[in-house]
Amino acid sequence: MAPLAVSQAAFLLVLLSLRTSQSEVLSEHLPLIPESLNISINSKQQCLHLQWHVHNLTYHQELKMVFQIEISRIKTSNIIWVGNYSTTVKWNQVLHWTWESELPLECVMHFVRIRSMVNDARTPRSRAWSNWSPWTEVDAQNSLGRGSLFVFPKDKLVEEGSNVTVCYISRILENNISCYVDGVRIHGEPLDLNVFTFHLSNVPFIRKSGTNVYCEMNHTISGIVLYVSKVLEEPKGFSCETPDLKTLNCTWDPGNDVDLLRHPPPTYTLSESFSGKKKICKHRNWCNWQVSQDSQEIYNFTLMAENSFRKRRVSILFNLAHRVHPRVFNVELESKGATNATVTWMAHPIGDHFKFLCQVELHGEGKLIQSDISTEAPGQLSFSDLEPVTEYLARIRCAVANHFWKWSEWSGRNFSTLEAAPHKAPDVWRTVKSMLGSCNVTLFWKPLSKSHAGGKILFYNVVTENQDEPSSVELSSIRAPANGTTLTLDRCPHHIHITANNSVGTSPASVIGISGDLENKEVEEGRVQGTKDGINLSWKPPSGDVIGYVVAWCDRPWDLPCDLQWKKLGPNTTSTVISSDAFRPGVRYYFKIYGISPERMAQLLERKTGYSKEWPPSDNPRVSISNQTAQSFTLNWKDYSTDSQPGFIRGYHVYLRYKGKQCHPGFNKAFLSEAVCLGTTDDSVCCKYKIDNPERKTFVVENLQPKSSYEYLVTSYTSVDEGPRDSFSKITTSDEHSYVLVRVLLPMVFCLLLIAVLCYLKSQWMKETCFPDIPDPYKSSILSLLKPKESPHLTIMNVSDCIPDVLEVVNKPEGSKTQFMGARKSLPDIDSTKLDYIYVLPGEKNHTGRGPCVCFENLTYNQAESDPGPCGHAPVLHKASPSPLELLTSPEHLLTSLEQSYTHAPGEIPAGETILNYVSQLASPISEDKESLLTNPPEPELCSEYRMQIVMPLGFASPSPSANSNLSSITLLGQGEHGR
Repeated sequence: MAPLAVSQAAFLLVLLSLRTSQSEVLSEHLPLIPESLNISINSKQQCLHLQWHVHNLTYHQELKMVFQIEISRIKTSNIIWVGNYSTTVKWNQVLHWTWESELPLECVMHFVRIRSMVNDARTPRSRAWSNWSPWTEVDAQNSLGRGSLFVFPKDKLVEEGSNVTVCYISRILENNISCYVDGVRIHGEPLDLNVFTFHLSNVPFIRKSGTNVYCEMNHTISGIVLYVSKVLEEPKGFSCETPDLKTLNCTWDPGNDVDLLRHPPPTYTLSESFSGKKKICKHRNWCNWQVSQDSQEIYNFTLMAENSFRKRRVSILFNLAHRVHPRVFNVELESKGATNATVTWMAHPIGDHFKFLCQVELHGEGKLIQSDISTEAPGQLSFSDLEPVTEYLARIRCAVANHFWKWSEWSGRNFSTLEAAPHKAPDVWRTVKSMLGSCNVTLFWKPLSKSHAGGKILFYNVVTENQDEPSSVELSSIRAPANGTTLTLDRCPHHIHITANNSVGTSPASVIGISGDLENKEVEEGRVQGTKDGINLSWKPPSGDVIGYVVAWCDRPWDLPCDLQWKKLGPNTTSTVISSDAFRPGVRYYFKIYGISPERMAQLLERKTGYSKEWPPSDNPRVSISNQTAQSFTLNWKDYSTDSQPGFIRGYHVYLRYKGKQCHPGFNKAFLSEAVCLGTTDDSVCCKYKIDNPERKTFVVENLQPKSSYEYLVTSYTSVDEGPRDSFSKITTSDEHSYVLVRVLLPMVFCLLLIAVLCYLKSQWMKETCFPDIPDPYKSSILSLLKPKESPHLTIMNVSDCIPDVLEVVNKPEGSKTQFMGARKSLPDIDSTKLDYIYVLPGEKNHTGRGPCVCFENLTYNQAESDPGPCGHAPVLHKASPSPLELLTSPEHLLTSLEQSYTHAPGEIPAGETILNYVSQLASPISEDKESLLTNPPEPELCSEYRMQIVMPLGFASPSPSANSNLSSITLLGQGEHGR
């Protein structure tokens, strides 16, 4: 049996070897060509995925082969990529290979073919490439769907700083297509019919939601979102620690946030090399690791960050006992009072061989008050000297003292202390003002500090005690937060007690005394100067005993309301520095210094004024000019207030600028660099006079030139500087003799104006006096005396009612004619004419019931043969001089003869005729011929009315008197005489 078994085995070996040699022989003759090439498209990754088989391989045969792949675009002859792929091929194996395209696959058509070559050392035959497989067409545009404009790639994910190719496909022949990247237009190049490509280089990260790339065609918009991820950074600060030796907490800083919408974030993987364990972390910056129970002490961790483009790794090696980070918890307040408290805390246990080190801090009102170290955990600590009703924070942190790694996180507790009674008297001061028989006392007190108040102050008690009547006590309560009150007291001395009260108790009393004396006595007044530390004050101690001093100050005069402040000092102090945050530069402060007697009465010692910091004057004086002459003028600024300035006025500067080279005596030449003298020309000089007395507010500028221009400016100055730069005022001196003329002409002009005004006011009076108006008979007051008896309707100036008293007969020689130009013109030879008067003598009163009247001459009616009018005058004519009693006639007869005299032309008087001038009534004769009158003429009676004057023509035959005649008598003058 043994030989048989051996023979069978040998037969099988021979058969197997023959079969193997036969398969090798077959494989040598059969070509190994890639077949069944299948290509799929991954549009999101823009990849072509190839699959193929290699036939003619025997069972369990493995060969190393090289495959060459060609990819063309648009057409098969346009080969864009050639590459080799090497791998070991097994019988019936499906081979895979992926190619990533820079150009979106949807843009154009692609073609792929493949060939192979055996590259195995076990096949010593010559190596040669197989035939190419047929071109396989890849067309991604079949899935575009409907539409006229497309942009690719869709939802492309790239890394910041990389290059991207974008294309658009238009199914309409259109050239007016514009493309943009986030609103910025881009320009491309044609790739195929209706296909354009755009190359974007070094693309930036804009936002997590991606970058918009779109194209426009005839109001049609198509676009994509290009997702740009930041470069994945290496994790920083990678560290691991344990709070309890059971769990490791690993933390790191991932760097830039590379998370994008619609794309997965980076992954973080934690692996430990000694144990070989690995864990994918759920968070981007921390991860927990369970400590093994096999007492492993050394750990070597590797953290790997990975995204679609990169992988980053960082490692750490440490001893577990050196990375203990304890935790503190259960911080509690065990007890508290108004000024003390106790806190307790606990920490997670670690082991018996570990010791703790704990730090305890107490914070109040935002600052550290106390810090202590404790070696206990759990532990406790007491705090003392706390403020009542105050918020505090106690916090604790601990660390392992054996191998100090780091402090734990702070763990704290807030608490508030209890309330206590105030333990300090209020700081009180007062002001006193006199009234009728009493005085007003205004009390001020400063609020107690939080440490002295012991809690919230609710009210203040004010107790007033009359020293003359100790039993007279008045109590008043002032609710907080008031800081003062006003009392009305008589002139008797008083003691006032002020206490502060809260819900627990009352503070000690502050006592202040009010004497009957007022503060109106004269005391020393002085000035003080501020420094960087404050305002220095000093005073002389009084002669009597004092228990202290009070310095009070205000930012306004004491008679005005102000923010009163004060400072109390001890009895051995005679100087102090007043510093306050309320002090403002340029503000004058008023100080009073009081001495406090043992009876608590305040005595005013001194007054002082000063500035914390002086400033230059805020304004300059307003200057007026007076006493101006040809050689001088006076400057005045008496209304300038020095108390309202932001510094003590030390004096004044008087600037004078004029054309010249030298300054007047007493003036100094000012530098042109001074701000006040800017603008001075080369031919001018700017001079300055300094007045050291601030009370002197007038200055006489002398030694000036007549009819010259000067510019002046007055500035005040303090210890800092002078006032603001104002513009100069200009003045011109008068002529040397002009003032004399002014002194003479001005009074004359004034007198003339006064006379003109008086004349204007008295013009009516002067007119009536020098040039009286012609009386209007109808408006005469004498009309009121008329009492007609016969006819009530008798009117003035009717011829029948008027009896002439005097007729003036002017005789003119024959052969001459005289022209009368007007009513007011007389004849040329009127001076040689002798006047004849016809006097109307008194007749019988039974004719008219009236006596004769006295007439006066009215030159206004001196005319010849004028138109009589309705009140025409009756002419009287005669050729011989009858006796005075010869001519008596009636008015009707006179009017008849009057008509004959008007046959001549107007203005002419025939030669040899007599001119008659009218003589007014109610006047006595004034001619030189009055001596020829009758020696004893009858005295006329006063007339009650005016009578019309008449003219009698020459040659008129006087009728005998008639009973109905209105003429009493007529006296004719001698012929040949002329009248006026």
